[in-house]
Amino acid sequence: MERRVDYDHVARTYDRRYEENEYAGVEQALLQFVGSDPGLHVLEVGCGTGHWLELLSNRGTWVAGLDASEQMLARAHVLVPRAALVHGRAECLPWPAASFDRVVCINAFHHFTDKPACLAEARRVLRHGGMVMTVALDPHTGVDQWFIYDYFEPTLEIDKQRYPATSRIREWMQSAGFGDCVTREVQHLPVRLPARETLEHGRLDKTATSQLSVLTDEEYRRGLERIRDDVERAERRGESLYLMGVLRLYATSGTAR
Repeated sequence: MERRVDYDHVARTYDRRYEENEYAGVEQALLQFVGSDPGLHVLEVGCGTGHWLELLSNRGTWVAGLDASEQMLARAHVLVPRAALVHGRAECLPWPAASFDRVVCINAFHHFTDKPACLAEARRVLRHGGMVMTVALDPHTGVDQWFIYDYFEPTLEIDKQRYPATSRIREWMQSAGFGDCVTREVQHLPVRLPARETLEHGRLDKTATSQLSVLTDEEYRRGLERIRDDVERAERRGESLYLMGVLRLYATSGTAR
């Protein structure tokens, strides 16, 4: 079964993640990657609601964004009115060759169907010496701990299918014509949520994260029931259950040769 997220449906609540989580490491990595030259042209592939484009645009950078969801783009148009926003697919970028100095893809690369083709397109639209960077989880490392993986049983295996290992991304970058391909860890995301409060406030809605969005309704229901059962067992002991985890985000980058 193909696991895909309907981001037109998710768009209304998508930005809640930026209110509930702190992404200082990703922000720093993005700003370092783009640099301070206001003359650079930067494309974000899978720009969503425009959160990262707004950060760059506010610093005077010329930005463009592409997304496959019209509803996500509608919100990006409001947030970043100066950005050149286009509805389209990462495998077929609607810009001429050598149009950009930087191409970034933050927490979106795993959604693309043909990932090597996406990187080949990134190389095509980059000028010589331009750079590409993806930021994503790598569930293949085996070091992440996350209550989503623990309670919602299919999610870890689904993520291993959706997210390529960073080593594979580097191989694809090299094949697409990039050199100096490197990966570095840029963000720790510690998780410690009071379980009952999290359930009651809707922070585990099916749209809260793509890991939940791709589940069937039955898979999602079973995961919620496991959490509720553990909450009740903990409270019978006079304790409070916390939902725990530590996730890592990795930036993988290369330079157009």
